[in-house]
Amino acid sequence: FTFDRAAEQVIDLLEPQSAAVTDFSGLRYRDAFDAMVDKLSREYAFTEYKGIDWEALRAQFRPRVIQAEKNRSALDFRRAIRDFAQSIPDGHVAGPQIPEDIQAQFGGGLGLAVRELDDGRVLVTFVLAGGPADQAGIQRRAEILAVDGVPIAEVVAAVTPPSAPFSTEHNRRLEQLRFALRRPLGSSVQLTFRNPGAAAAETARLTATREFASYAAGALTPPLTGLEVPVEFRALPGGYVYAKIYGFSDNALLTVQLWERLIRALNERGAPGLVIDMRQNGGGSGFLANQMAAYFFDTPHALGNSLRYDTVQGDFYADDRSQRRFYLPPEDLRYRGPVAVLVSPDCYSACEFFAYSMTTDSRAAIVGQYPTGGLGGGVEDFYMPEGIRFRFTVGRAVDANGRIHIEGVGVVPTVRVPVTEETLFSSGDPVLEAALAYLRGR
Repeated sequence: FTFDRAAEQVIDLLEPQSAAVTDFSGLRYRDAFDAMVDKLSREYAFTEYKGIDWEALRAQFRPRVIQAEKNRSALDFRRAIRDFAQSIPDGHVAGPQIPEDIQAQFGGGLGLAVRELDDGRVLVTFVLAGGPADQAGIQRRAEILAVDGVPIAEVVAAVTPPSAPFSTEHNRRLEQLRFALRRPLGSSVQLTFRNPGAAAAETARLTATREFASYAAGALTPPLTGLEVPVEFRALPGGYVYAKIYGFSDNALLTVQLWERLIRALNERGAPGLVIDMRQNGGGSGFLANQMAAYFFDTPHALGNSLRYDTVQGDFYADDRSQRRFYLPPEDLRYRGPVAVLVSPDCYSACEFFAYSMTTDSRAAIVGQYPTGGLGGGVEDFYMPEGIRFRFTVGRAVDANGRIHIEGVGVVPTVRVPVTEETLFSSGDPVLEAALAYLRGR
């Protein structure tokens, strides 16, 4: 045994060739970049679906990589790989983050957060007490009309959020809204706004300060504490039950035990309906997600498959033995009452497989203001120079008919809750209320 306190460790592993992680980190910048593009052009799961021209991307970014190599600039190389990753419209794709660039571009806040209504208006949802917006007299529910004379819709559309790339346009738009009014620290901006009830618009010049409260307030769902158990549930008025699944990556045994306890309670109580909240579920095991959905069915439906690049065939291939399907639990562990599933764009990947599975035979209503994140596939990581870990989608998830069903679209609500002033500024939970209204109307 050797005890070593070094931050990075090198350990020899005994593993089959198929399990080895691809590692380009020992190559020159240009060689690693070319190897990366070659790999993506073969193995990325949605090239044709998204119309990606890998050779065009190579031609666009390779000169920057070569220049970074000539200048021996690790930062310029990291920036080139970051921008390359952000050019791929897939929320599963991830390149390096450049903290100093994020801080330089978005490190200052104006003390307000905004959301966009279905009618196109952009309203202030949060004002930081004592912050720049508050001092300028901007009120909660004010409409933002322009920034430095440019209509707010154009300003939002021009933002490239550091959280890019995205699989869906609704995710992109929500993140653009979150970053649209953040500015370099100390910079000034002129806002044109109309306070609630005011007849005329006003203008004010604000200076960006070091505040992150508005950034946190701009999130669609609040951050998790890290203390949540994977499944939580409670009783609601009228005998209905509310359950929340936070993810499918926690302890699988604990997750299933909590889930089966819920199902037993539903049946023992004769619950007239169940609400399953998936709005803060970041995914995990797709198999676990599908099998938890199986507790609501009496027949073992085929759900789809995942195609991956096969080196022997030189093409994408789905093994029929890996077909996703329900493995039914015992009959006394099945709930047959009505179900409503709450979704949001913060429902990703395996969360979306669960939500999609619940649309089988229209088993559940999907309730939300937006579709899910639209991340439909498994991922693989490989290594590049300068400590870069690059992630991309290798599994092309398809439905039982072989059609791409989640990537770029998400699971679309069957009961859509509008984004209006009434719902945006509600003191309650309009999505949950819509789900309960659906269950009561069954």
